[in-house]
Amino acid sequence: MLLIGCASNLGEVWATRMIEDFYRLSTSEQLKAFKNYSVEEQYDLFLFGNQAVHPPAIYLVRLFSEKGAEIVPFLKSKLINARDGATIRDITSILSELSYLKLCNVQGDAGLLNVLEQKANSMQGIWKDTTIKMVAEIRSAVH
Repeated sequence: MLLIGCASNLGEVWATRMIEDFYRLSTSEQLKAFKNYSVEEQYDLFLFGNQAVHPPAIYLVRLFSEKGAEIVPFLKSKLINARDGATIRDITSILSELSYLKLCNVQGDAGLLNVLEQKANSMQGIWKDTTIKMVAEIRSAVH
C-alpha cells in the first residue's frame, strides 16, 4: 500500500500527474520506468518519493546516481537553491551514492564540498547530523 504524506512535509516538489502515475506503479515497474524520464523528472520523482511517499522510495537514489558525473552540475545548482533540510539531505544522499559507487570524484570538487558543508551546517531539524555525517564521508571518501 502506498501512502502519500501531507504536503506540509514536502520540501520543494509537489505531486503532479506524472508523479502520481509513477507512484501508482509497482516498485518493479517504477525501476523499469524511471530511466525513461528526463533528469529533471527523475529528480522530482526521487524527491517526492523520499519526502512524501511512505515508506520512502530510497531505492531510487541508486538509479538516479547511475547517471554519473553528468548530473553533478545539475545537483550543484539544485543544492545552491535548496531551502529546506529534506532536499539538502536528499541531494547529499545522491552525491554520497555517486562517490560510493565511484561514478565521479565528488570529493575532488572543492567548490561542491564547500556548498555541501555550508548547506548541511545551516540545516535545522532531525536530518542535520545525518547530512553532516554524509558530507564528512564524501570528503574522506569513506562509506
